[in-house]
Amino acid sequence: MNILWFSGRKMADLCSTTQKSLAAGLVGKGHKVTFINPDDEGTHSAYPWIHQSISSSSIPGLKSTSLAKNMRRWLVKNPPPESSVAILDWRVASSLTKTLDSLSTPWILIDRSPPADDNILAKLQWYFWKRAWNLVKTEKKIGCVVSDSHRDFVANHTNLSKQSIITIPAGADTQQFTNGVKSMPIKLCYHGKLDSNRGILSLVEIHSRLSDLGVETELYLHGSGNLYPKLSSYQNKNIYLTESLDTDTLSNALMGYDVGFLPMPNRKIWRLASPLKRAEYLASGMIVVGTKHSGHQIEEAGDWLTLFDEQSYVQDSVKYIQSLDYHKLKQLQMEARQYAADNLDWSESVEILHGILSKQS
Repeated sequence: MNILWFSGRKMADLCSTTQKSLAAGLVGKGHKVTFINPDDEGTHSAYPWIHQSISSSSIPGLKSTSLAKNMRRWLVKNPPPESSVAILDWRVASSLTKTLDSLSTPWILIDRSPPADDNILAKLQWYFWKRAWNLVKTEKKIGCVVSDSHRDFVANHTNLSKQSIITIPAGADTQQFTNGVKSMPIKLCYHGKLDSNRGILSLVEIHSRLSDLGVETELYLHGSGNLYPKLSSYQNKNIYLTESLDTDTLSNALMGYDVGFLPMPNRKIWRLASPLKRAEYLASGMIVVGTKHSGHQIEEAGDWLTLFDEQSYVQDSVKYIQSLDYHKLKQLQMEARQYAADNLDWSESVEILHGILSKQS
């Protein structure tokens, strides 16, 4: 099958791991995948798919619209062969569907996250998000989301039948992310965006309170964002801060850590999520401590996932980590790894997407 994946996301984005894993999985199943996005020519040479670079405006608010228009022009000049299927990010979908329909090329929508911005551009983003999902409804197509909460949200806001919305959760490469040798002291970790709206400073407070109680721990923070300069000032011999790590370096680091944090607050964008880091923590044999909301929950979770109310997250996390028994911790870590191996490998998500695409061709 010939697959055209139109995306507004660059591969340098932290969230691009999902696209990389799904696209590589589709290639592994024998499909020809052409990934069309704004990355520079030649930057995908290490990946197993064909890459088409499309330029866009650098003006905030115009990036997605200009990118989508340029994608449409490219599509008209390069009509896909028969038995092709297109995957459309919601950011560019509304500009491409009419052209794809005229070329008799079926398409599906993929929504890995609703608009996350909390600024004046958010209203424009929500307009395009809803327009994309309305096209799924009117054209009787399929849309893909990351969680059951996300699915409910889309259905409630568009009146689209849930039968047309399929969940493809975030996963992990369980061959690369694996349980390694863990040693004392207890190593705490967060990796991802270090932005002020993600509850990151609560982790510094948790570490500080544990130190005051005489509980020896190390805190590792890996990522970039507007909190990075402030977090730099907290560094000491037991707090370690780095920029975002490449996948190889990150997986090697996580295998030696004990506790992974999900501090994101109970907000709409996080309630609808399927955090990539959660799967990577579990695959690395880490237990997870997070705030309590639907985006962090796993229906069949064992004691390796512990969630606390946002209002008492710091104090409850401190008490929980302080109470951890070494042998119980090791048992929970083995159970976390086993759950990830059985349920969270990317192959599961690739199989779902492969099945959807096969029905469209």
